[in-house]
Amino acid sequence: MFRTDYCGYNFHNPDRDTIYRPEGRDDYLFLHLASKMDFYFPYDNVDISAYEQESDREVDNKPVYRDGNKLLRVTARPGDCILYSPGSLQYYQAQKRFINSFAHFTCEPSEIQGVQIPLNTIFRPADDEPIIEILRKLQFEYLSKQIRRERMIDLLIRELIITAERSLSLPTSVPEQAVNYSMLTAFRVEMLNNCSDEWTIDKMCSLTNLGRSQFYHYYKTFFYTSPKDDLLAARIDKAKHLLTNQELHIAEVAEQSGFTNIYHFNRYFKRECGMTPGDYRRITKR
Repeated sequence: MFRTDYCGYNFHNPDRDTIYRPEGRDDYLFLHLASKMDFYFPYDNVDISAYEQESDREVDNKPVYRDGNKLLRVTARPGDCILYSPGSLQYYQAQKRFINSFAHFTCEPSEIQGVQIPLNTIFRPADDEPIIEILRKLQFEYLSKQIRRERMIDLLIRELIITAERSLSLPTSVPEQAVNYSMLTAFRVEMLNNCSDEWTIDKMCSLTNLGRSQFYHYYKTFFYTSPKDDLLAARIDKAKHLLTNQELHIAEVAEQSGFTNIYHFNRYFKRECGMTPGDYRRITKR
Protein backbone atom coordinates (compact mmCIF):
# COMPACT_ATOMS: atom_id res chain seq x y z
CA MET A 1 0.00 0.00 0.00
CA PHE A 2 1.14 3.54 -0.79
CA ARG A 3 1.14 5.89 2.21
CA THR A 4 1.94 9.56 2.70
CA ASP A 5 2.94 11.34 5.87
CA TYR A 6 3.17 14.77 4.22
CA CYS A 7 1.91 16.35 1.02
CA GLY A 8 1.08 19.81 -0.26
CA TYR A 9 -0.85 21.45 -3.07
CA ASN A 10 0.19 24.82 -4.54
CA PHE A 11 2.50 25.19 -1.56
CA HIS A 12 4.37 28.50 -1.13
CA ASN A 13 7.80 28.72 0.51
CA PRO A 14 9.62 32.03 1.05
CA ASP A 15 11.07 33.54 -2.14
CA ARG A 16 14.41 32.04 -3.21
CA ASP A 17 14.06 29.37 -0.53
CA THR A 18 16.42 26.38 -0.71
CA ILE A 19 15.79 22.72 0.09
CA TYR A 20 18.97 20.86 0.98
CA ARG A 21 18.82 17.26 2.20
CA PRO A 22 22.29 15.75 1.56
CA GLU A 23 21.12 12.25 2.47
CA GLY A 24 17.63 12.68 1.12
CA ARG A 25 14.79 11.11 3.09
CA ASP A 26 13.67 7.57 3.72
CA ASP A 27 10.67 7.96 1.41
CA TYR A 28 9.91 8.90 -2.20
CA LEU A 29 9.21 12.52 -3.10
CA PHE A 30 7.13 13.51 -6.12
CA LEU A 31 7.40 17.21 -7.00
CA HIS A 32 5.42 19.28 -9.49
CA LEU A 33 6.81 22.78 -10.00
CA ALA A 34 4.80 25.95 -10.45
CA SER A 35 7.85 28.23 -10.48
CA LYS A 36 11.36 28.22 -11.93
CA MET A 37 13.95 26.42 -9.81
CA ASP A 38 17.57 25.30 -9.97
CA PHE A 39 18.24 21.64 -9.15
CA TYR A 40 21.62 20.18 -8.26
CA PHE A 41 22.62 16.59 -8.96
CA PRO A 42 25.80 14.55 -8.38
CA TYR A 43 27.85 15.48 -11.45
CA ASP A 44 29.11 12.01 -12.33
CA ASN A 45 25.66 10.42 -12.04
CA VAL A 46 23.85 12.69 -14.50
CA ASP A 47 23.17 11.86 -18.13
CA ILE A 48 23.65 15.38 -19.49
CA SER A 49 22.56 14.33 -22.97
CA ALA A 50 19.06 13.59 -21.64
CA TYR A 51 18.69 17.26 -20.71
CA GLU A 52 20.47 18.67 -23.74
CA GLN A 53 17.90 17.01 -26.02
CA GLU A 54 15.47 19.70 -24.87
CA SER A 55 16.38 22.88 -26.69
CA ASP A 56 15.09 25.19 -23.95
CA ARG A 57 16.53 23.26 -21.02
CA GLU A 58 19.19 25.22 -19.10
CA VAL A 59 22.14 23.08 -18.02
CA ASP A 60 25.25 24.63 -16.46
CA ASN A 61 28.20 22.42 -17.37
CA LYS A 62 30.39 24.29 -14.90
CA PRO A 63 30.40 22.17 -11.73
CA VAL A 64 29.17 23.48 -8.40
CA TYR A 65 30.73 22.26 -5.17
CA ARG A 66 29.03 21.84 -1.80
CA ASP A 67 30.26 19.83 1.16
CA GLY A 68 32.99 18.40 -1.04
CA ASN A 69 30.50 17.09 -3.63
CA LYS A 70 30.72 17.96 -7.32
CA LEU A 71 27.28 18.93 -8.57
CA LEU A 72 25.58 19.79 -11.85
CA ARG A 73 23.00 22.59 -11.95
CA VAL A 74 19.88 22.07 -14.08
CA THR A 75 17.12 24.66 -14.30
CA ALA A 76 13.56 23.36 -14.07
CA ARG A 77 10.56 25.26 -15.42
CA PRO A 78 6.95 25.49 -14.26
CA GLY A 79 5.25 22.25 -15.25
CA ASP A 80 8.33 20.11 -14.69
CA CYS A 81 8.31 17.18 -12.26
CA ILE A 82 10.82 15.02 -10.45
CA LEU A 83 10.54 11.77 -8.48
CA TYR A 84 13.24 11.44 -5.82
CA SER A 85 14.05 7.96 -4.55
CA PRO A 86 14.79 7.26 -0.87
CA GLY A 87 18.27 8.26 0.25
CA SER A 88 18.98 10.47 -2.77
CA LEU A 89 20.36 14.01 -2.55
CA GLN A 90 17.55 16.59 -2.60
CA TYR A 91 18.98 20.02 -3.38
CA TYR A 92 16.98 22.68 -5.17
CA GLN A 93 16.44 26.43 -4.94
CA ALA A 94 13.80 28.78 -6.29
CA GLN A 95 15.14 31.45 -8.63
CA LYS A 96 12.53 33.78 -7.20
CA ARG A 97 9.07 32.57 -6.12
CA PHE A 98 8.90 29.09 -4.58
CA ILE A 99 5.65 27.34 -5.49
CA ASN A 100 5.18 23.60 -5.85
CA SER A 101 2.89 20.68 -5.16
CA PHE A 102 4.35 17.53 -3.71
CA ALA A 103 3.80 14.17 -2.08
CA HIS A 104 6.16 12.24 0.17
CA PHE A 105 5.19 8.58 0.08
CA THR A 106 6.31 5.11 1.04
CA CYS A 107 5.43 1.71 -0.38
CA GLU A 108 6.70 -1.82 -0.67
CA PRO A 109 9.60 -2.15 -3.16
CA SER A 110 7.56 -4.51 -5.34
CA GLU A 111 4.81 -1.89 -5.73
CA ILE A 112 7.03 0.62 -7.49
CA GLN A 113 9.33 -1.81 -9.27
CA GLY A 114 9.24 -1.29 -13.02
CA VAL A 115 7.72 2.19 -12.85
CA GLN A 116 8.55 4.03 -16.08
CA ILE A 117 9.44 7.36 -14.47
CA PRO A 118 13.12 8.37 -14.41
CA LEU A 119 14.22 8.66 -10.79
CA ASN A 120 16.10 11.72 -9.54
CA THR A 121 15.77 13.35 -12.95
CA ILE A 122 13.72 16.36 -14.05
CA PHE A 123 11.07 15.37 -16.55
CA ARG A 124 8.36 17.31 -18.33
CA PRO A 125 4.90 15.74 -18.72
CA ALA A 126 3.16 16.41 -22.00
CA ASP A 127 0.08 17.40 -19.99
CA ASP A 128 0.50 18.29 -16.33
CA GLU A 129 -3.11 19.30 -15.58
CA PRO A 130 -4.18 15.76 -14.53
CA ILE A 131 -1.11 15.55 -12.27
CA ILE A 132 -1.99 18.86 -10.61
CA GLU A 133 -5.57 17.70 -10.03
CA ILE A 134 -4.47 14.43 -8.43
CA LEU A 135 -2.10 16.28 -6.09
CA ARG A 136 -4.96 18.60 -5.12
CA LYS A 137 -7.20 15.63 -4.33
CA LEU A 138 -4.39 13.95 -2.44
CA GLN A 139 -3.89 16.91 -0.13
CA PHE A 140 -7.64 17.19 0.45
CA GLU A 141 -7.82 13.51 1.38
CA TYR A 142 -4.76 13.77 3.60
CA LEU A 143 -6.26 16.66 5.56
CA SER A 144 -9.89 15.52 5.62
CA LYS A 145 -9.37 12.35 7.68
CA GLN A 146 -12.56 10.81 6.32
CA ILE A 147 -13.39 7.11 6.52
CA ARG A 148 -11.18 4.81 4.41
CA ARG A 149 -8.75 7.70 4.09
CA GLU A 150 -5.71 5.42 3.85
CA ARG A 151 -7.25 3.44 1.01
CA MET A 152 -8.13 6.58 -0.94
CA ILE A 153 -4.60 7.95 -0.49
CA ASP A 154 -3.21 4.65 -1.77
CA LEU A 155 -5.39 4.86 -4.88
CA LEU A 156 -4.53 8.51 -5.54
CA ILE A 157 -0.77 7.93 -5.35
CA ARG A 158 -1.10 4.98 -7.73
CA GLU A 159 -3.11 7.20 -10.08
CA LEU A 160 -0.45 9.91 -9.80
CA ILE A 161 2.32 7.53 -10.85
CA ILE A 162 0.37 6.01 -13.72
CA THR A 163 -0.71 9.44 -14.98
CA ALA A 164 2.90 10.64 -14.96
CA GLU A 165 4.01 7.49 -16.78
CA ARG A 166 1.37 7.92 -19.46
CA SER A 167 2.21 11.56 -19.96
CA LEU A 168 5.87 10.69 -20.47
CA SER A 169 4.93 8.42 -23.36
CA LEU A 170 3.53 11.40 -25.27
CA PRO A 171 5.49 13.72 -27.54
CA THR A 172 6.47 16.92 -25.70
CA SER A 173 8.82 18.47 -28.25
CA VAL A 174 5.93 19.46 -30.52
CA PRO A 175 3.18 21.29 -28.57
CA GLU A 176 0.72 20.64 -31.39
CA GLN A 177 1.00 16.89 -30.86
CA ALA A 178 0.33 17.21 -27.15
CA VAL A 179 -2.78 19.25 -27.92
CA ASN A 180 -3.89 16.71 -30.49
CA TYR A 181 -3.40 13.90 -27.99
CA SER A 182 -5.68 15.53 -25.42
CA MET A 183 -8.29 16.26 -28.07
CA LEU A 184 -8.13 12.80 -29.63
CA THR A 185 -8.26 11.08 -26.25
CA ALA A 186 -11.48 12.91 -25.41
CA PHE A 187 -12.87 12.06 -28.85
CA ARG A 188 -11.86 8.40 -28.49
CA VAL A 189 -13.61 8.08 -25.12
CA GLU A 190 -16.76 9.61 -26.64
CA MET A 191 -16.64 7.29 -29.65
CA LEU A 192 -16.01 4.10 -27.71
CA ASN A 193 -18.60 5.01 -25.09
CA ASN A 194 -21.14 5.34 -27.91
CA CYS A 195 -19.76 2.56 -30.10
CA SER A 196 -23.20 1.49 -31.30
CA ASP A 197 -23.66 4.82 -33.12
CA GLU A 198 -22.72 5.18 -36.76
CA TRP A 199 -19.12 6.38 -37.02
CA THR A 200 -17.94 7.22 -40.51
CA ILE A 201 -14.48 8.54 -41.23
CA ASP A 202 -16.02 11.82 -42.39
CA LYS A 203 -17.81 12.17 -39.06
CA MET A 204 -14.60 11.40 -37.13
CA CYS A 205 -12.59 13.96 -39.09
CA SER A 206 -15.32 16.57 -38.72
CA LEU A 207 -15.47 16.16 -34.92
CA THR A 208 -11.68 16.33 -34.56
CA ASN A 209 -11.09 19.04 -37.17
CA LEU A 210 -8.41 16.90 -38.79
CA GLY A 211 -7.91 15.79 -42.36
CA ARG A 212 -8.08 12.08 -43.11
CA SER A 213 -4.35 11.52 -43.31
CA GLN A 214 -3.72 13.56 -40.14
CA PHE A 215 -6.49 11.75 -38.27
CA TYR A 216 -5.20 8.28 -39.17
CA HIS A 217 -1.61 9.28 -38.44
CA TYR A 218 -2.28 10.71 -34.98
CA TYR A 219 -4.71 7.95 -34.03
CA LYS A 220 -2.20 5.23 -34.90
CA THR A 221 0.64 7.12 -33.22
CA PHE A 222 -1.21 7.71 -29.96
CA PHE A 223 -3.33 4.57 -29.59
CA TYR A 224 -1.36 1.95 -31.57
CA THR A 225 -4.42 0.88 -33.54
CA SER A 226 -6.68 2.15 -36.28
CA PRO A 227 -10.02 3.84 -35.47
CA LYS A 228 -11.84 1.03 -37.30
CA ASP A 229 -10.18 -1.74 -35.28
CA ASP A 230 -10.64 0.25 -32.07
CA LEU A 231 -14.34 0.69 -32.73
CA LEU A 232 -14.77 -2.95 -33.68
CA ALA A 233 -13.12 -4.11 -30.46
CA ALA A 234 -15.45 -1.88 -28.42
CA ARG A 235 -18.50 -3.24 -30.24
CA ILE A 236 -17.43 -6.84 -29.66
CA ASP A 237 -16.87 -6.11 -25.96
CA LYS A 238 -20.36 -4.60 -25.73
CA ALA A 239 -21.84 -7.59 -27.57
CA LYS A 240 -20.17 -10.00 -25.13
CA HIS A 241 -21.75 -8.10 -22.27
CA LEU A 242 -25.19 -8.02 -23.90
CA LEU A 243 -25.08 -11.74 -24.69
CA THR A 244 -25.22 -12.46 -20.95
CA ASN A 245 -28.76 -11.02 -20.99
CA GLN A 246 -30.93 -13.97 -21.94
CA GLU A 247 -33.84 -11.68 -22.79
CA LEU A 248 -32.12 -10.39 -25.91
CA HIS A 249 -32.12 -12.22 -29.21
CA ILE A 250 -28.75 -12.39 -30.95
CA ALA A 251 -30.05 -10.08 -33.69
CA GLU A 252 -30.93 -7.52 -31.00
CA VAL A 253 -27.48 -7.87 -29.47
CA ALA A 254 -25.95 -7.21 -32.87
CA GLU A 255 -28.05 -4.11 -33.43
CA GLN A 256 -27.44 -2.67 -29.96
CA SER A 257 -23.70 -3.23 -30.41
CA GLY A 258 -23.57 -1.24 -33.61
CA PHE A 259 -23.75 -4.04 -36.21
CA THR A 260 -26.40 -3.39 -38.82
CA ASN A 261 -25.79 -6.73 -40.54
CA ILE A 262 -26.20 -9.98 -38.57
CA TYR A 263 -23.94 -11.82 -41.00
CA HIS A 264 -21.10 -9.35 -40.41
CA PHE A 265 -21.71 -9.54 -36.67
CA ASN A 266 -21.41 -13.33 -36.62
CA ARG A 267 -18.29 -13.23 -38.80
CA TYR A 268 -16.49 -10.55 -36.79
CA PHE A 269 -17.49 -12.10 -33.47
CA LYS A 270 -16.15 -15.53 -34.43
CA ARG A 271 -12.94 -14.00 -35.78
CA GLU A 272 -12.31 -12.03 -32.60
CA CYS A 273 -13.58 -14.54 -30.02
CA GLY A 274 -12.98 -17.89 -31.70
CA MET A 275 -16.64 -18.89 -31.40
CA THR A 276 -20.08 -17.81 -32.55
CA PRO A 277 -22.25 -15.48 -30.46
CA GLY A 278 -24.55 -18.42 -29.74
CA ASP A 279 -21.66 -20.54 -28.45
CA TYR A 280 -20.44 -17.65 -26.31
CA ARG A 281 -23.91 -17.26 -24.80
CA ARG A 282 -24.12 -20.96 -23.94
CA ILE A 283 -20.73 -20.89 -22.24
CA THR A 284 -21.46 -17.78 -20.16
CA LYS A 285 -24.88 -19.11 -19.20
CA ARG A 286 -23.37 -21.87 -17.13
